[in-house]
Amino acid sequence: MRRFFFTICLLVITEIAFSSTTVFLQITKNLQEKAEIVLLLGTERDSYWEKFLSTLKRDLTYSGYFTIDDAIFVESPDIAKKRYVTQIIFQGIKTPEGIKVVVEDNLEEKILFEKDYRKTEDALYLAHTVNDDIVLHLTEKPGIARSKILFVSNATGKYEIYCIDYDGENLKQITSTDYMVHYPRWLIPDREILYISYEGGWPKLVRMNLKTGEKKTILAEPGLNACASPSFKTGEIAVVLSRSGRPDIYVADFNGRIKKQITSSNSTDASPSFSPDGSTIAFVSDRYGSPQIYTMTKEGQRLKRISFLSGYSTSPAYSPDGNYIAYVFQRDGFGLAVYEVSTGETRIIGQGLGCEDISWAPDSRHLVYTDSRSKSASLIILDIISGEKRILNTGKTNSFSPSWSQ
Repeated sequence: MRRFFFTICLLVITEIAFSSTTVFLQITKNLQEKAEIVLLLGTERDSYWEKFLSTLKRDLTYSGYFTIDDAIFVESPDIAKKRYVTQIIFQGIKTPEGIKVVVEDNLEEKILFEKDYRKTEDALYLAHTVNDDIVLHLTEKPGIARSKILFVSNATGKYEIYCIDYDGENLKQITSTDYMVHYPRWLIPDREILYISYEGGWPKLVRMNLKTGEKKTILAEPGLNACASPSFKTGEIAVVLSRSGRPDIYVADFNGRIKKQITSSNSTDASPSFSPDGSTIAFVSDRYGSPQIYTMTKEGQRLKRISFLSGYSTSPAYSPDGNYIAYVFQRDGFGLAVYEVSTGETRIIGQGLGCEDISWAPDSRHLVYTDSRSKSASLIILDIISGEKRILNTGKTNSFSPSWSQ
């Protein structure tokens, strides 16, 4: 990670001398620094635009890149901005169709971003869209405001799958069953999911269409069918099956057709995670004694151990940009570590977090994990750069097994 920061610093030295886009450099050069921003909204002050402004303020804060100095309604944003010495000014200017957004480097009087938006029915969605566009344009990293998180809760007395926006809004129950369901994963973002169904008393892999509610069992091999990890790039699923008598990792297509068995040892191999390009799989194995994290090609070649922090490591997860593998390790409780793929360096994010079931946000900066330290497990959003944490308000007790949409 440190080498990554140093490389960026060297690359931007020349640009600093000749470019006026210092705000972009500040945000990307040292990810622990935040850019100060003022939000000036020149629209009528009604419930719609109040919700828009408060949501945008929250989205920009949650992104990890910005500190909000002020967020107010003004008659003329162009006039009001002169009162501020804050580095970035956001101007929301009313148009017949909705709003024109202008983001300006106030110190150098340079426009960084400019776009017209139509007023949508939902003020939250418009704010999320504006936020994600600003974040992507200024940082070249995806915004996360329109992302969703799947999870499991037993709030109704039965284990069911729920979906919630990244900020805790729009909670929806996805399943309603008389049997346990577990381990939801996005298959096709916003459209289809995978999950483990215990209908009939044993685990099977089910594919569900969120639009129609249609369910299809795609893997029901004898024994274990578990821990599915889809590759959106290749249309494949890495999954754990015990058809041979022990847990091994297989690759199947999205319809459950088994293509290849890729591990075959006398050990337990589990928890596969596909790299974003679909070429590599991180997984857990106890083949040399204790459970540790390994990587291999999807053909089962070039085995490499990457975890060396403790005698127990689990739950590997590739970041969406492919740069990192996060995993859980046990040392004075359950902690979180991030392995950098290009350098082989490992950074401990936190110890004693009680973390389980980790999943990355689309920006490869935030993670959601289950905090299992209390009687009722909760979901925590963690910024791996700043270390900032927030509880995802699911409104449910005992929430676990999250999966963040990409």
